[in-house]
Amino acid sequence: MAFLLTTKKQAALIVLSTLVAAGIFSCGGSSSSGGSSSSSSGSDSNTVTTLLTTANGASNVLCGKNVQCIALEFKILGDVSNVMSVAATPWTDTKTGIIDVSKIVYVDGSNSATAFDPAGSVFSMTVDPTATIPGYPTPGVRKFSGNGLPTTPMGNFPVLPSQAAYPYYVALPGGSNPATGQVYSSAAAIGISTYPLVSSIPLIPVPTGVYKINSLIVGIMLTGAPLHVEKANDSSGNFYSPINALPNDQCFGHPYNQQYHYHAWSWKCFDQGGSGQSPVYGFALDGFPITGPRGVDGRDLTNAELDECHGTTSEITMPDGIRTVTYHYVLNREYPHSIGCFRGKVNYDQALGPPGPNNYMKEGAPYLNSLYPPGP
Repeated sequence: MAFLLTTKKQAALIVLSTLVAAGIFSCGGSSSSGGSSSSSSGSDSNTVTTLLTTANGASNVLCGKNVQCIALEFKILGDVSNVMSVAATPWTDTKTGIIDVSKIVYVDGSNSATAFDPAGSVFSMTVDPTATIPGYPTPGVRKFSGNGLPTTPMGNFPVLPSQAAYPYYVALPGGSNPATGQVYSSAAAIGISTYPLVSSIPLIPVPTGVYKINSLIVGIMLTGAPLHVEKANDSSGNFYSPINALPNDQCFGHPYNQQYHYHAWSWKCFDQGGSGQSPVYGFALDGFPITGPRGVDGRDLTNAELDECHGTTSEITMPDGIRTVTYHYVLNREYPHSIGCFRGKVNYDQALGPPGPNNYMKEGAPYLNSLYPPGP
């Protein structure tokens, strides 16, 4: 989420978590219209000139190509509208949904992590083949630990009045930080701080269905920062693609509750790995890899070639150098740009921090230490 979720979500999640445990909510995919087809010019990921945002009226709750679907709890507690809107920003053609990259307003600055903490970016990924996560039948856990600051450059946050991005941020509500109690006068007042990034996901995930997203964070990138959902709300309750509606920094990132995260076309700041197949850039909460846009033939994949969760199955090179055939999500130029839904179930309690509620990755909400959605 680009802007805010209020403390109402934190309080209500406690109630709805109990309902979920009782089996009242079930989650799965259904077909959906909405979204546009192929978009952008050029085939080189490094020289993309246009992006394609969401279609006006595209569903937020039905899974399908060109959309990102969220779970009922997320929709209710985040006051998420049923459909997406398209903001009339100078870089967006509202009729076609095409974003002109050359016209995008960015948040100024190119700061290393040491600008926000003397320790810089602290991050590690480890593998424990014998450990288990509640709900998963196969042993093996991939663990992430860090301070939330990435190795990629970050913009100047808070956003100051002297920046071209300021009018966009100051017009939006800032919300309150559950970790500190700080209330932000607007989105412009939110800075960047360290926090305990802790995540455990399955080492050997299995695609078992199509499952809606139930958290702001959808993945952990190997640069040391998380990837968020591609939904941004304004003070009137409309929801947009973050890249369409709000200036981000040069890496398409910004902070939420002082926690820096990426959106959409963030691979522009990641190592492209040459001109062939894109490397793995991170892992989704269900354990599947997230790659860049280029397929095995070195050509950028379009949404038409991806499934309803914005992924595909192919042979890729894992971070340990081993080639393997696996399902993986794809970062590309077309909305939802990253993860449209999950192909594997998620233990949100483990994926978003140590067991139990915390005020950082879980926003203070107590997720269940079991697979979501419950049931078959």
